[in-house]
Amino acid sequence: MNLPNIIIEDTRNQPGKHKNIYAFCESNGVRIVRSKLTVGDYSLPTNQTVCVDTKYGLQEVYGNLVQDHDRFRRECVLAQELGIRLIVLVEQDGIDGVYDVFLWKNPRYERYMFLKHGHEAGRFLGTKLPKQAPIDSARLQTMMETMSQKYGVEWQFCRKSETGLRICEILMGGGA
Repeated sequence: MNLPNIIIEDTRNQPGKHKNIYAFCESNGVRIVRSKLTVGDYSLPTNQTVCVDTKYGLQEVYGNLVQDHDRFRRECVLAQELGIRLIVLVEQDGIDGVYDVFLWKNPRYERYMFLKHGHEAGRFLGTKLPKQAPIDSARLQTMMETMSQKYGVEWQFCRKSETGLRICEILMGGGA
């Protein structure tokens, strides 16, 4: 695999947040330069038509699509308008593609259902039940598919140990 010499990391990413990515790049001679990107977290200095947006897992994707939907949608629309291929790389073990997302156990949904059943049985009454249930994994999958269809967002998945390599592969054109 041909690795880039330099990749750009967006300045809005917290420094040191992705130690796994830094470790991979350092051990493979890939320099990370911090600079503002229009969209995403990582790109090449010589070709910013492909950008990778990293997510710590489906919990973060959930937050982007449910709680921060408008901001995330604006970023996707901007990428589409500028002709940028935006790939969201999600660090999530056991998920190989969007088609697997329905298998994910959303901790927010699981907790809600646990409390709801407890309330129905007269238990946990001191713990407040949210008025609205969190969305389940099947609904999250549908939302992700919709973002792909409407805005061209691509969803890819990897293990945390693979993130640095996957970013480099995607940016060099081998991460289709």
